[in-house]
Amino acid sequence: MRINTNDLTLKRNYLQTYRLLIKDYELVKQGVHPTFKLAKEFYEAHHTDRRSFLKYYNRYKQSGNEEDLLPSKRGPKYRTRRPSVQDEALVLDLRALGNNKFEISHQLKQKSNNFNPSPSGVYNILKRYDKNRLKPADKEVKRKIIKERMGQLGHIDCHHLSKTIIRGQHRKLYLLCVIDDYSRIAWAEVMEDITALTTMFAALRCMRMIKEKFGIQFEEIIADNGPEFGPAISQNKR
Repeated sequence: MRINTNDLTLKRNYLQTYRLLIKDYELVKQGVHPTFKLAKEFYEAHHTDRRSFLKYYNRYKQSGNEEDLLPSKRGPKYRTRRPSVQDEALVLDLRALGNNKFEISHQLKQKSNNFNPSPSGVYNILKRYDKNRLKPADKEVKRKIIKERMGQLGHIDCHHLSKTIIRGQHRKLYLLCVIDDYSRIAWAEVMEDITALTTMFAALRCMRMIKEKFGIQFEEIIADNGPEFGPAISQNKR
């Protein structure tokens, strides 16, 4: 089978078409074209978009090089948007602590104003350095850092319950839960809405019950959701 990777037929046809278009266009602008009086008539007859044609025409007139009539690659050039070595080092340092791509992205957004990678961006950095998969030793480090004692770290989250979960009722309900990262002791409260005030009081009740029943006072609490958990976390630190 013949290899067509070096076939420039499309390129030649493309350039030939634009040569004819440019010749007609310049005759129209000079007012000497035998058929078209207005540029609008020229565009409609050749079924070409005015903005697209003028973009390539102006580019060609500025450089004088016919290669500028060919479509160029769109978007940033390869590697021009790659993070700096210092920013990649921040990602690798957090990875060494056993954090996943979501945790790394979340922590960097809180710490840095200039470097805020998405989870997929973090994964690309880890993949370049062959750190996209946690090794058993890395998992052990993460286990030691997060789970040293009860009360060191708590998680708070809210879940939407199905309308049919309670027999005879059809209303929206929400479940707020606080869990201790080390012991996995948890306490949950049912809420009718997720406004900031309702969420704050429900979270405080959960933390108070965990403290009264199990003697656990949280040193730090993390939340995946929005700012409605902020007041409750602040009250817990007091």
